[in-house]
Amino acid sequence: MPDLRDDLERLLHGIVLGHLAKLADYLPGPVKKAGGTKGQLLRAYAEDPLFSMFGLDSPEYVAATLGGGTITSIHRKLGDIYEDCVQAIFGDRLGLTGEQLTYTAQISSGDKNENRTADVYIQFDEVENGVRRQAIRAACDAELHALAPDPKIELIGVGMEVRHCYQTNDSKRTQADEAMARHLLVAGILPLMPLFCNQSAPTIIKRYRSVWVIKQGHESYKMVENFSGFDFYDFMKRNRDDFRKPVIGILRGLKK
Repeated sequence: MPDLRDDLERLLHGIVLGHLAKLADYLPGPVKKAGGTKGQLLRAYAEDPLFSMFGLDSPEYVAATLGGGTITSIHRKLGDIYEDCVQAIFGDRLGLTGEQLTYTAQISSGDKNENRTADVYIQFDEVENGVRRQAIRAACDAELHALAPDPKIELIGVGMEVRHCYQTNDSKRTQADEAMARHLLVAGILPLMPLFCNQSAPTIIKRYRSVWVIKQGHESYKMVENFSGFDFYDFMKRNRDDFRKPVIGILRGLKK
């Protein structure tokens, strides 16, 4: 049975399992191309004039092939889970509407202009709880001075790019992220990127630290708790058996 203590935890539990349930509908590209089943894929590889020569028609190779796409699908769902959960936590605990939590800007990245939305936006003067508002403002001011020892701006809020992990080195995405951080700073908004894992690519994180306030692993969970008063890590830990089962089930299915 899930360990749920209030309406917010029930909401979060539903968000997590709702996204994980979509993994069952994932059909890897090679299987789809072969007709929709692993058996059809194995037959196609067995009849292939190259694959069949090198053992690429073996169940082991097929499992490895399908594993790559499945892993990507899992990570996409984890990204959706953390983005939606963090939004829900701040909305509930800070009394902010979806509209208040949204910040959209047009940024220039490379030779293109594009609309970009922060995953979470907290404008200080919209947080009704005075104690919570002052705590968030003080934490953000401290982070700003760590990012720029002599800042020439006064913060009005914080904008977050919520990532479960960051393991890509896609140059276009990196440029867009950096452009968004610079836009936020100019607008008086602290650019904050919580990464909830400890496995992010070190090179990209080192680069991002020049424009983003980066939090990793437990630091990210602690930031959510400090801003909202809700212990997100404790909730995830208490309910991790529920959250592990769908993922383990999908991975075991690759071996069948």
